[in-house]
Amino acid sequence: MKVKIDFITNSSSASFIIPKKYLTEKQIATIHSHIELGCVLSERNDIEMYYDAWRIRETKDEIGGDTSMDNFDMLWFLDQIRVDPNIIKYEHSNDTYYEDYN
Repeated sequence: MKVKIDFITNSSSASFIIPKKYLTEKQIATIHSHIELGCVLSERNDIEMYYDAWRIRETKDEIGGDTSMDNFDMLWFLDQIRVDPNIIKYEHSNDTYYEDYN
């Protein structure tokens, strides 16, 4: 029998960080407006995509983002705007945790 011993969710969290020295100003601006362009690139025109927005933050040296619901595929989007995948630090976690009790 499986017993729930922690918070269970169907969502997962994710985050990324990219050194800005490898990005163009256009790529940085595009990351900030990822939802709008993501709708165009994926040919989705539904408002639900807006609920999947990532929180984008920028420092002098880096741009990054995080989300608790990663339905917006940020790695796909970064590939679409030609960000080199080798410069992206990406983390993904799933919050589902079960322990088996027999």
